[in-house]
Amino acid sequence: MYLENARALLQGVLLLVFATIAYWVSLRIGVGLVALMGVMKIQESRTGWCPSDVFFRPMGLKRRWEAETERS
Repeated sequence: MYLENARALLQGVLLLVFATIAYWVSLRIGVGLVALMGVMKIQESRTGWCPSDVFFRPMGLKRRWEAETERS
């Protein structure tokens, strides 16, 4: 699994969790968490870095292009 895939998987799971929070707990909190995630996605698109990298990098996950250059 590449770093990009792990990011997308985590983001999908978090969106489902936040939607569940919005439905079962509080709409205000759920929408706030989704908005925060949107801000983080904008930040990721601008910088190429995601806060989840702090957890995924030590697990040995690499970006797709890093893994492909190692194979060559």
